[in-house]
Amino acid sequence: MTLESDMMDITITGQQATSRRRQIPKVPLFMRIDNQKSDDYDPKVVSLGPYHHGKPELNFVEDFKPKALQMFIHGSNKDQDFFLEKILGENDDFRSCYLEEFANKYDDYEFARMMLLDACFILNDIEISAKWTPNSASKQNDTIKHLGIAIYLITRRDLYLLENQVPFRVLKLLIKLKYSGEQCSAFEEKLKSYCSQMFFNKQEDNMQENAMETEPPHLLEFFRRVLVSGSYDEANVRQSRCFDFIFDYIPDRWKKNHLPHKSALVTNVFRSVMDLKSKGIHFRPSGIDSFKGVRFTSHYYYANLKLPCWYVSTYTKVFFMNMIAYELCPNGPIDRAVVSYINFMKSLVISPNDVKELRQEKIIFNTLGSDEEVVQVYKALKTYGADNPSIFQNVNGNIQEHYNSKGKTWIAELIDKYFNSPWSLIALVVTVFLTFLTVVQTYYGSPFYRSLDHE
Repeated sequence: MTLESDMMDITITGQQATSRRRQIPKVPLFMRIDNQKSDDYDPKVVSLGPYHHGKPELNFVEDFKPKALQMFIHGSNKDQDFFLEKILGENDDFRSCYLEEFANKYDDYEFARMMLLDACFILNDIEISAKWTPNSASKQNDTIKHLGIAIYLITRRDLYLLENQVPFRVLKLLIKLKYSGEQCSAFEEKLKSYCSQMFFNKQEDNMQENAMETEPPHLLEFFRRVLVSGSYDEANVRQSRCFDFIFDYIPDRWKKNHLPHKSALVTNVFRSVMDLKSKGIHFRPSGIDSFKGVRFTSHYYYANLKLPCWYVSTYTKVFFMNMIAYELCPNGPIDRAVVSYINFMKSLVISPNDVKELRQEKIIFNTLGSDEEVVQVYKALKTYGADNPSIFQNVNGNIQEHYNSKGKTWIAELIDKYFNSPWSLIALVVTVFLTFLTVVQTYYGSPFYRSLDHE
C-alpha cells in the first residue's frame, strides 16, 4: 500500500471514530433493566429527536411545535422553507448523530423537519429563560397559554434526557441563520446563563467567557461541561476567604508544619456529614458553580470542606440518572466527572441530618419539601462503581488523614460533645462556679483555716 492510501485509511478511521463519539446514544440496556419501574429515561410531554418521536402521549406538545417554529423565525425576514433547506443541506451529518435504525425510519424531508421543529422548541425555551431578546416575556406568555403552566414546566425535565437530544450543530446553525454579529457570538454565553438558572437558581449574565475547545455533540454534554468546568462566584469566594482569615489566623501562627506529611496510600472510610462534623470538619459553600469546587483545608484542630452549592428540585434525580447513563455509555466522556461527584456526595449524605447541615450552611437549597426526600434522591442514584477515583483522591486522602489524626480531632470531639449548644456551655460555667464555691466553703470550714484564724 502507498503512503497516500495509508494516510487516507487513517483519515477515514479518524472520521468514523469522531462520528461514533458524537453520536447521541441510547441509555445502556442494563440500566433500563435495573430501573424498569422508573420512567426517568423517557419523556413525559415532549419528544426531541427520533428515539421517542411519534408516541401518542406526546402529541399535545407535538402540535405546538409549528407555533414554536413561527415564534423563533419571527423577525428574521426569512420563512420556514429557508431554514428547512439549510438543514436538508446537512441532513446526512445530522443523521449520523443517531443510531441508524432510528434515524433511517424517516425520509430526508421528515427528518429535516423534525430537526427544525425540535431545535426551535429548545431555542425558544433557552431564549425565554436567559431573557435573550426583548420579546422573551411575550414568548413565555404565548407558550404557557398554549401548553398550560404544568406542561410548560415539565418540558424542562424532558430536556435533561439522554435519548431526547438534538445535535448541537443544529442549534448553532439556526442561531447563525437567524442572528448575526454579537447576538450570534453570544449564544454559548447565554446558554451558560441558562444552565446557571436551571442548576443553581441564578440569573447570571457574566458567566465564564472562555469558549469550549470542541463543540459538544448535544445539549446534555453542554450542561455537563458547564458543571464540570464552572466559574467562580467572586463575591462568595471573597466572603469565604474573609471568614477563613478570621478563623485561621491564630491557629496558623502556631503551626510548626503547614503541610503535614501525607502517606502514599490512605484507606478511605465511609463518612457522613455529621460524622465528619464531629471530628471538627466544617462544611462551607465553595462559591464555585462547578463540581470541581470541592476544597478541603486542614488546620490545627479543625478543617473546612467546601462544596459547590446545588439547587435540588423535582427533576434533580432525572438529570443525574441521565447524566450517569451518558457517562457510562461506550463512547461517553472518559473522565466520568459527574459520576465521581455523585459517588462522593452519596458518601456524605446518608441521613436527613446530613441534608439539614448542608442546607443550613447554604450548600443545598432544597425545594422538595423535606430533607428525607433529598436523601432518597441520592440513594436512588446508582454509580455502578464506575467513578474515577483520581478525581477526589487528594480530597478523600486529606479528609481521612485529618479524621485519623488524634491530635487534630480530640479537641473537636470535646467541643462537639460538651459545647454543641449554649446550654451545655452554661451548664459547664455553672458547674465550675459551684465547684469553686464548694472548694472555698471547704477551705474556710477546714481546721487549717480556723487554726490560722486563731493565730
